[in-house]
Amino acid sequence: MSKEKIIELFNQLGPEEKFEVVKAIMPEFCQSMRKDPRRMQEMMKSMMASWGSDMRSWRRMMNF
Repeated sequence: MSKEKIIELFNQLGPEEKFEVVKAIMPEFCQSMRKDPRRMQEMMKSMMASWGSDMRSWRRMMNF
């Protein structure tokens, strides 16, 4: 299945289903990201840009 099809199917899910899918794939995703710190940094920057927040705001939101 193509990544476009997976994204399309994911976007059709409800909020709770999306949460469960992300929660299920996170362990393997995080393991693969730990092997390449540069990619992890790239992913974090992308997430921050998507949320429209800097790291400080994100950390405050997450109570870190």
